[in-house]
Amino acid sequence: MRTDMSYTVTRLAQGIVAPAQATPEETISLSVIDRVAGLRHMVRSIHVFKKGRGRWRPSKGSVQGFGPYYPFAGRFVDSDDGEVVVSCTGEGAWFIQASANCSLEDVRFLDYPLMIPQEDLLPYPSPEINPLNLPFMMQVTEFTCGGFVVGLISVHTIADGLGAAQFISAIGDMARGLPRPTVNPIWARHLIPNPPKSPLTGPPPQFPSFKFQYTTVDFSPESIRQLKSEYFEATGEHCSAFDASIAKTWQARTRAIGFGHEEPVHICFFANTRHLLAGALPQEGGFYGNCFTRWRPPPPPGRWRNRSSWTW
Repeated sequence: MRTDMSYTVTRLAQGIVAPAQATPEETISLSVIDRVAGLRHMVRSIHVFKKGRGRWRPSKGSVQGFGPYYPFAGRFVDSDDGEVVVSCTGEGAWFIQASANCSLEDVRFLDYPLMIPQEDLLPYPSPEINPLNLPFMMQVTEFTCGGFVVGLISVHTIADGLGAAQFISAIGDMARGLPRPTVNPIWARHLIPNPPKSPLTGPPPQFPSFKFQYTTVDFSPESIRQLKSEYFEATGEHCSAFDASIAKTWQARTRAIGFGHEEPVHICFFANTRHLLAGALPQEGGFYGNCFTRWRPPPPPGRWRNRSSWTW
């Protein structure tokens, strides 16, 4: 393992990568959820892959194989009625090929705190390109050990977390040489009904600006199993890993802040609602649009803050 700490990433090639084959030229509508203004933002993620036998490696060629996911090669534009739509122009995605002068072990496999700035691993485009108009961007950074890191930026407007994961899996399918993605994509944004538009009767509402702080909480598999076991012993019911981890985080955060026993403390998370379209969508799945709702359970912290058990 190197100890000089001079870890750098060099971008070897970058530019727009167009689909290898012609794609349909059309303008397609988005759902009412897709069009929420707050979703017009970039979602960033970094994926670490160790060297291994049979490991796929994404490249410019695999990005070119948009295939049935051709909307990702288009551009976001505004329609005549002011709604954002996808113009399937076939222009392509922003792609960067890069290399690092260290092994993944040198940088602790990018565990936090990062020893390489995330900006060096993510595919930010050149200044003349508006990144909010590109549905998808990718950077592949190779390390001296043979491992690689895939940095992704997508615009939330075109897909939610499950949908983006489906598209990324499709890129992996094509990188492995498959003729088509394993999961056939379904656009079908019309299945989410549009509510009637209310006429504007005044200025737009004002929303407070919050200075959110981001943090990472690491739960080991052993701690998750222990939390689930404690909950079952206390209630006789089962809970998911998500239930256990978010409840314990909520409890610990409330204790740390020191709110009064009866002061309500909210937690907000988003839940998949694809099951509500089960009668309309094929059972094998494939829908990759935004399909979620917000949940904000409001129990007051006094019910559990000073308890060590899960009986709240």
